[in-house]
Parts: sequence; structure tokens; C-alpha cells
Amino acid sequence: MNVFRNMLVIALVGFVSTPLVSYARTQNTSIIVAGNARFEFLTPSLVRMEYAPNGHFVDAPTAVVLKRDWPDVDAQSSKENGWLVVHTRSVTLRYQLDSGPFTANNLQVTWNHPDSAPHSWHPGQIDTQNLGGLTYSLDHVSEANLPKGKQDLDSPIDDIIPGIEIPLEPAKPGLLSRSGYALIDDSQTPLWDEKMQWITPRTKPYGQDWYLFTYNHDYPYVLQEYAQLCGGIPMIPRYVLGNWVTDFNFEYFPNTADAHDPQFERYNQQYLEDELSRLRENHIPFDTLVLDFAWHNFGWQGGYDWSPLIPQSTQFLQWLRDRGIKLSLNDHPGYAGTQEEILSYDDSHAPEVLKALGQPLPPKPSFDLDISGDWRFAPDPKDQGLNQRWFAGDYDDHAWKPIRTDQSWQKQGYPDDQGIGWYRTSVSLPAKLPDALYLYIGEAAQSYRLFVNGKEVEHTHVPWPQRLTYADIKSYVQPGQPNAIALRIVPGEHGGGFFRGPVAIRNVQPPERIYFNLADKRQADVFMRDLHAPLMQAGVSSWWVDGGGGAADMPGLNPQFWTNKVFYDSTQQLTGQRGFILGRYGDWGSERYPGFFTGDTYSEWPVLAYEVAFTARGGNVLVPYISHDIGGFHGAKIDFDLYARWIEFGAFSPILRMHSAHANPKEGNVRMPWVYGDKGIALMRKYFTLRTQLIPYIYTYTWQAHTLSLPLLRPLYLQYPDLEEAYQHSHEYFFGDEMLVAPVLDASGNRTVYLPPGSWIDFFTGKHYGGGHSFTAHYDVDEMPVFVREGSIIPEQERSDYSDAKPLDALILNVYGDGKGHFELYEDDGLSLDYAKGSHAVTSMSYVTKPDGSHELTVAPAKGTYKAQPSLRSYVVRIHAQGKPQSVSVNGKATTQWSWDDKEAAAVVMVPQQSIRDGLSVIWR
Repeated sequence: MNVFRNMLVIALVGFVSTPLVSYARTQNTSIIVAGNARFEFLTPSLVRMEYAPNGHFVDAPTAVVLKRDWPDVDAQSSKENGWLVVHTRSVTLRYQLDSGPFTANNLQVTWNHPDSAPHSWHPGQIDTQNLGGLTYSLDHVSEANLPKGKQDLDSPIDDIIPGIEIPLEPAKPGLLSRSGYALIDDSQTPLWDEKMQWITPRTKPYGQDWYLFTYNHDYPYVLQEYAQLCGGIPMIPRYVLGNWVTDFNFEYFPNTADAHDPQFERYNQQYLEDELSRLRENHIPFDTLVLDFAWHNFGWQGGYDWSPLIPQSTQFLQWLRDRGIKLSLNDHPGYAGTQEEILSYDDSHAPEVLKALGQPLPPKPSFDLDISGDWRFAPDPKDQGLNQRWFAGDYDDHAWKPIRTDQSWQKQGYPDDQGIGWYRTSVSLPAKLPDALYLYIGEAAQSYRLFVNGKEVEHTHVPWPQRLTYADIKSYVQPGQPNAIALRIVPGEHGGGFFRGPVAIRNVQPPERIYFNLADKRQADVFMRDLHAPLMQAGVSSWWVDGGGGAADMPGLNPQFWTNKVFYDSTQQLTGQRGFILGRYGDWGSERYPGFFTGDTYSEWPVLAYEVAFTARGGNVLVPYISHDIGGFHGAKIDFDLYARWIEFGAFSPILRMHSAHANPKEGNVRMPWVYGDKGIALMRKYFTLRTQLIPYIYTYTWQAHTLSLPLLRPLYLQYPDLEEAYQHSHEYFFGDEMLVAPVLDASGNRTVYLPPGSWIDFFTGKHYGGGHSFTAHYDVDEMPVFVREGSIIPEQERSDYSDAKPLDALILNVYGDGKGHFELYEDDGLSLDYAKGSHAVTSMSYVTKPDGSHELTVAPAKGTYKAQPSLRSYVVRIHAQGKPQSVSVNGKATTQWSWDDKEAAAVVMVPQQSIRDGLSVIWR
């Protein structure tokens, strides 16, 4: 079949009265062209609607929409009183011929479903029943800007991301709606150039290129349609589901006072190794260490050299590998609304990168006078320095105090001076000066006015996070004489004064920043090949694509989306293994490049509650792998109750990753459990261990995400779309099909839980509940409400230091209550791309309660193979029953290899190793 089905297109241009185009009879085709409008039915319920002002329609894929080859659809079209009318078995589309671009007046789509009212849609329609999409991030979110009284389904309000001063835009509607439709506008997205194997901008003027999904309550179906259109969810590395810890959240600048501070010097490679060893010694499992800014030199100025805090990077990477620890590094490809540098000129990679980009090295100054010494300081709390001309060349500053230019004045004996401060120095210049002279100020916080020999001099003003400012002072200085330089400085959040170098006079301007446009194929190749490939080859497993906004500039392109793609694809290509990144949300198509981290939130109870609802609805846009800063970002040592509840939620999240702004030399890492003593260690051990043991269960749902386009976390309405109560409880969710989770969200420990119809068992206590109603209970600080549907099978693995520490040759099977259940355990090698070639195994498990009251668990022979697959497997069957069994048999033979656990009200049956190609039957009465 031709990709674009050109033979099926019926041209309706003009609709002149001839037998060929009059539509006296119905036409049957999937694609209908009517003048500058084109309608393509991709499925009976999904229609693409294009209006092209120039008459040229788009047949190439776009950056977002991938699939163009769809099976034929039975779509019958006709002309009725000047309207084009198209019917499929699911929808009816009406467009007024020759009426121009699509509007509410000339285009309408209607559809019906059994047992439901008719649905309709027209352009511009506001969907008041949409079930929510995702914002780009949750940066700076606190109680003050969270929606009130709406079950946390609305976007944060009045959230201005500090530093860049960009408002957080509201989320676009998601794919799921009680109105039964979703619309994707792909009108301006760049096109895919097959020859270039890269994107190219659409030609202007832009037209309309829309996709309308219509449905009733079949939410899984629309998710699957979307995955076909825009690409599905790839398999992620298995280790990603293990626990993550983050550290090194501070900046390192060489040759600064901070770099030689004893606190900095102790917070180094050895410190990290000791912290990680302490986790292992306390039997707290984790898989991944994430290093924030301080892993490299130059902070926000960009760099890919290891900082001196990791003096032996090769040995450090080997130390991590020996302990099964993956390493992820923070990277800033460019921050929205700023002029952030991507690569410092002082980084060792700069010459090679500039050469590859075809850019010259900046000229070196022939005149370079260091003036960082011999400065004097005076506080000016009443701001009288201007009136008293403290800037004058002949002003007597002998009473001012000496001060350094590598630290704030607050750190040099003036801790209480938060007002204006003045700096002065005298610089002798040679009689013969170069043609140009520029004064460099590496960083003066927050703002300053510059005076040379009593005259004010204009200087550059750079947006955060840039630091280097400069001024042309040639016409203000006196050759062969002393020159008075004065600065009036307004302090900022971190103090006032000079923070770091250079402080110098040079005869060349500072060079333009090194920046990459990742929408440019050549620049993207250089960026990943020269800066990231060496680190990945050395052992870095994944990238934290931080900074926000992305670094890809092309009309119509979401820069975060394309930045995520470049990192993800390159990671996969460089390693030959599955990719994984942590990047902010980049809108439609983002599901192809997992995962998504939500940014810098405040450590508050309402924020935790908002994150629960936010994560559960992530699947509404097919983004299942959402990662929060567990414990919140802006918050030092938070109350233990809040710390505990955030960890408990994290254990039943897509990604469990501890992080905080407070992981630095001054405070240490305040998300480490020993900050709270023994109770903190016990709590983290409990939930980190549980998370690691549950990975066989969770990993099976990554396969479902890949093959069925279903998320791990599922809002109640995804399971019960016709149940009104399912739409009223946004703070609880299904964790897979079998488990229901309702995190505790306030310090009281009380939680009201709604249980859907059916019979349920408390995951931790074994208590039985009837469904279809709500109840309220109290949960101690180390407890949480998790429930399992009766009849369920929950597979687990043995305890271990990290998720893949042991092969899955011992499996724990939890069976719950009475009833009937089924589980398809998925396995593969956890890392390679071979799963796409069929290299994986599925083991079917079934459980049934028989009419005679007996119970049987059956495990079918494993189907499929993969690298390093265990050939033998032992089982521990944990029977969570209401009473102690009278007898147990294994494979038809009575066994005494079982015991009763009173605390958990469970029988524990030990089954010795047997071939995975043999079936297993366990029967109890």
C-alpha cells in the first residue's frame, strides 16, 4: 500500500457541476481533499484535519507525529447543500465547502456510542471535562500558587520561575476527557527531512494541521491510538526502577576562596564514598547516584572536566561499578530566558569543540593586568556615598578597610552589613597603553555602578546566571598615572561584593559565550560526541538534562522536547543500550524520551499532595516515568512526618529519587536518613527495600507501558471509567492493576480512602475490606495505605543491595485472599535493545479459588529466552489468607515445607529449585 494512498484521494476543488466531482453518489475513501482542506481518517475515530493556505499538504512526518502509513478506513463522503459530509462507523464530519480555514462556523465532528449521549466538537471548543495534562515543570511550586479546592487537577497559578522570570504556563488538556475527545495541534511543528535525517522548518504561512481523537470512555484505546500516531513508550533500563540518591548540589569554581574552604575540601570523592558505603552498611538498597553541579568545574559557566573534588574520576567510576552503583550527571544545555554558557573557555574541551564548530579561538590579550588585590571597602548603610562623592578620584579612603575580591564582604567581617557597600582601588597604568582597555569584573552581586577617576562608566548587564561584566574604560584612564576605580554595590541574596575572578584590565573584549543550538544537526553531533561520549565511555549511565527550557532553536519546535530527544537518542547510540534521561516535560511526543523530572518544588504538605495527583495523571499524556525530588527541593531538614510520607509515596512512584537544594558542603545532604537518627534509617530501609523487592512486579508494567501504552500509575477512572466515584479521588491511584495506593498527605496520619467495588486486602497488615465505599483510618508514621485486590498475584525478588544484584533465580509469589487472578511476569536482560527483537520471557501465573474451597496457584513454563536468563528457579509462595491452611501440596505432592506467619497472617511455602521450563502447582485447603 502506498504510504500516502494517493490513489484514494478524491479532489473536490471548486465542486463544479460535472459528473466527475458532483457527488451525486457517495464516495468511499480514507482521504478527502476539498480545495485547500484535506481530511484523512487514520482510524474510524481519529481524523487528521489540514488546511493549507498555499494548497500544499504535508505528507512527511513531523518532529512530533511519526506515523503516516495507516490502514484504509471505510469513510463515505458526499456533498450536501454546500457542505462536505463524511461518515465512518464512528464519526460524522461536516465542513462547509470553500469557506477557508477551520472555524466553529464551518467545521463540526459528531459521534455516538451505545449507552451514551451524542458527542460533538468544533474548533475553539473549550473542554471543561478534560482530566488534565502536565505542565512543563513544577519549578518553584509552593502552597501559595497551588490551585485551591479542585482536587489538584488545575495548573499552578502565578508561578514565576525565579532568576529567569518566566511564568509557568498552564498545562494543555490531556488525552483523556469525560467529553470523549482530544485535539492535538501540530500546525507549526518542523517536518522530518528523510534525506537529511533531521528536522526542517515548515514553510510559512502556517496552515492548520490537527488531529482529533474521538471516543466515549475507552481511555486505553485513545492512549494506544496516540502511541501509534506520535510514538510509544520505549523499554527503560531495569535499574532505573531502583532507588536514586542525589548529591553535590553546589557550584565549583577553580581558584576561588570557596574552592579552598575546608568545607569544600572535605566534601569530595572520599566523602561521597563514605556516604554511599554508609547506606550499604545500613542495608539500604539503592541503584543510582546522581551528581549535581559540583561534579564539574565552572558551575553555570559550563564544563565537562571533573572538578578537583573528584580527583580520581577513573577510580571513582570503578569504585561505583564494583558496588553495582550507576552514575548520572547533571548537565545544563541552556536555561530558558538566560544567556547561560554551555561550555567555559577554560574547559579543556573548548579548543576541540570550537574547531569542530568551525569557530576560531578567542584572541588572547596582549595586555592583561590583574587588579584583584589592594581593594578597600566601606559599608554605606545610609546610602550617602554618592552625595559625599566617595567615587571621586581624590577622595580620601585611608580609613577604609582592606578587602579581598573572592568572597562577599559578609564573609570578611561584615556579616550584618546588608545595605550598600563601596569598593575602591588605585591602579597605575603604563605611559603607553594599547588601543583598547576593558575592565573585567567576574561577579559583583547584585548590581553595581562603576566610576573611574570620578566619572561614571557604563558597563554590561548580564542576565542570571552569567557573571562576567565588563566596561570600556580607555577614555576614562590616565596613562602613566594612578587611576581611581570605585564601585557602589547593591548586595543580593548571597551577599554583596566581588565573589570570584577575574578582576582585571585587558585589551580585548570577553568572547561571546559558547552555546549550542541542538536543532542544528552539526551542533548536536558535536555537543554529544565531543562532550558527552567520553564521559559515557568512562562509565556514566545517564544524564540529568537540567537547566530548563532546552537548547534547540527552530520555529515551531518545542526546545525542551528536542533537547530531550538529542540526549536520549545519543545516549542510546553511544552505548548501544537503552537510553534514559531526566528532563523536563516537552509536550506531545515526550513519551518517546523517558523520563520527566518535575523540578525545584518547596518542601510542603500541599506540594506533596499535588505531586500525587500530578503523577497519577501523567499517563493522561502517556508520560509514565515522572520523577520528583523526594522530600522537596527547597527545604532543609524538614519534619520527620513529611520526610516519611514523601518517601512512602516515592516507594510507590514511577521513580524514587531523593534530592534537595541542601546537599552541599554547608549543610551536608539533608535527605540522608541518619539526619533523623535510627528512625530515619529504619524508615528508609523499610521502603527502599520494599521498592527493590517489588521490581519484578513493577518491571512487568514497564512492558505494559511499552506494548499496551498503559502507565504504571493509573487514576481510578482509567480502571473504572463509568464509575462516578473514580473521578472524585485524585490523591489515590492504582499501582499496576492489582494494587491501590493512597499516600498519607498531612501530619495527622489520618487518611480517608475510597476502595472501588470488590474485595481488598491491606498490603501491610492483611486486613480485609469490602469495596464500593470510603473509610477513614490512622496510619503511624512508618505505615501507609496500600491495598491489593483479592485474588491478585504480586511477584517480588529477594532482598539485595541494588535491583540487579542477583539473578531472578528465586521468586517470591504473594497470593491474596480468595477469588481469581492472573499475572504475566515479564523478564529480559534489563539493559540491551534485544527486547525489540523478541529477546525476552513471559511466565504466566494463575490463581483460583475452587468451589470446594481449595485454592490453587499455577505457574506455567516460561516462554522465551534472553541473555543470562536463569535456567532454574526456586519459589517462596506467601499465601495471604484469612486462616491457616490445613494442608499444602506442591506439584501434586503433600509438603511439610511451609510455615504460618502470625504477624502477616500468611502461610509461607518453600519450593526448591526447578527448571523454569517446568510448570508449578501449589494447592492449599
